[in-house]
Amino acid sequence: MNGELEEIREFLDRCPDLATLPEASRGALVRRLVLRYLRQGSDFPPEAEPGLWIVRTGTVEIRDERDTLRDRLGEGDAAHIPDAPNNAVGTVTEDALIYHLPRDRARELAAQDGAIAEYLADDAPRPLNARRDTAGTGGDRSLLTTPVRALMSADPVLGVTTLSLRDAARLMDRADISALLLHTPDRPREPCGILTDTDLRRALARGEDPQRPAGECMASPLTTVTRGTPAFEALLLMARHDIHHLPVVDDQGSALAGILSSTDLIRHQGTSAVYLVRDLRRADDLAALKNVMQALPQLQVQLVEAGADATQITQTITTVIDTLTQRLIELFERDHGSAPCGYAWLASGSQGRLEQTVFTDQDTALIIADDAPPGADDWFAQLAGHVTSGLDACGIRACPGDVDPTHPDWRRPAADWAREIERVLHHPAPRDAMLATHYLDMRVIHGETDLYEPLRRRALEAGQRHEALLTALADQARDLPTPLGFFRQFVLEDSGEHADTLDLKMRGLLPIVAMARVFALNAGSRAHGTVDRLRAATRAGVIGEATADNLIDAWHYIAGLRARHQAAQIRSGVAPDNALDPTQLSTLERSHLKTAFRLVSDARKTTLANAERVHG
Repeated sequence: MNGELEEIREFLDRCPDLATLPEASRGALVRRLVLRYLRQGSDFPPEAEPGLWIVRTGTVEIRDERDTLRDRLGEGDAAHIPDAPNNAVGTVTEDALIYHLPRDRARELAAQDGAIAEYLADDAPRPLNARRDTAGTGGDRSLLTTPVRALMSADPVLGVTTLSLRDAARLMDRADISALLLHTPDRPREPCGILTDTDLRRALARGEDPQRPAGECMASPLTTVTRGTPAFEALLLMARHDIHHLPVVDDQGSALAGILSSTDLIRHQGTSAVYLVRDLRRADDLAALKNVMQALPQLQVQLVEAGADATQITQTITTVIDTLTQRLIELFERDHGSAPCGYAWLASGSQGRLEQTVFTDQDTALIIADDAPPGADDWFAQLAGHVTSGLDACGIRACPGDVDPTHPDWRRPAADWAREIERVLHHPAPRDAMLATHYLDMRVIHGETDLYEPLRRRALEAGQRHEALLTALADQARDLPTPLGFFRQFVLEDSGEHADTLDLKMRGLLPIVAMARVFALNAGSRAHGTVDRLRAATRAGVIGEATADNLIDAWHYIAGLRARHQAAQIRSGVAPDNALDPTQLSTLERSHLKTAFRLVSDARKTTLANAERVHG
């Protein structure tokens, strides 16, 4: 091969869009390409010529009939045009050298090379699940995959509930343990509670009689894990419940098998989430909370470097923000007295779905019991202002759409909420589709769960029966296009602060979130998270297993890429965002991201319409 052809071969090897082709297939292209020079302002493709076009230098923009930018091609991008596009106009925006494989030569080559035939056929992309090992940055993944049985103490010390506090303390001292599992006299191997060093100190500080039975001061009921639970899940459970010991039962969930402590996890690796939550719960004022929350960005970096997947990262970050919210509420009640009646503080949006990263804002609401005395709303308005301003001060930005209980629309008595949710779900106007997404994503994070759960249950039952709501939500999902253009190229933001980048949340994740919400509502599922909703829809027969797997894989890949992008920004001292410059990706990453977008686009075309039909 002469020098000129070798140069073309080397260029094709660097083209991201050709990365999935075998080396031999790329080599077969070399002798069949024609180099074309196109001046700035020229039409693309010139004279509507079909075939494969590969940009060597210069840029091309594709716009639709409304002059909306749909695609931008740059160096190394390829566009397969089987026929002249009839609803888009391409223009060369910078003098360009472009390799062209004419249609006849493309057909001839496809007949000889199966890989090229598949590429030109524009078949559905292969699933991403086999590629998940490329989603992380490497690092130590052991905490994520190690089962609890490998870290637990296999022979836990037990005591009977009738032991005195003094005798329990002596037993713990002799055994050199910080927590004692307790059982009733008639069930010696079935712990019913746990007594920790902290419980003992608090009991004695309250002036409790050292002869008082330990069972009267134990924590109960127990939170447990099984022997096969991944250590990371155990860590997250400790963080959510602010505990440092977990009894371990056998994999059938019955017999006691051991006990796991935060110390066991420390010996293994990284429990920063547990201690971040602990420090938040111990903070006595806003200044202390702000100081603790400075560690949140570094927590995401640590999770990424440890190889955590998107679900593990987002659930951990959400747990920390839930705890921050709860502590702000507790501090307000400490300073302003108890609430005048029952209430529930709710999270919506990504927090409601347990899908937050460090770059997030507030979507919250407040439900007040119907028996509130006169003037109670003043107390709750002050609470709302205290919590939302406190979250903002700690780095969780105020919602730009005013979705928070400082606004009366998001702070209502339970009966008003019931009427509002019924109105939106039964007769949704265009704006109501957005309200419905918030209502369906709501989750109680503090207060009386019973104030909201009956409303949510009725909302799901009503939504499943009303075709108008399913149609409105499906239309909303369609209005969130994935950023992949006519020629399998990325559609970048064309103006503003983040021009020439991909918005991974708005363009990548939210289309999946929106579809999952429609599918789950059709299935009558009470799941909050996107992945859980897709699995529930599969079990209910609303979508096929292959569709769900593709969407779950796409969600994991895009969400993981977003988390890694933000972690890289944090390490560089840059404020994290969702705006990714695709030129910073490796060849494989670009290819995988395009595959993820195509999985989403294909699922929307083939599945979303079916999900609008209401099951009888």
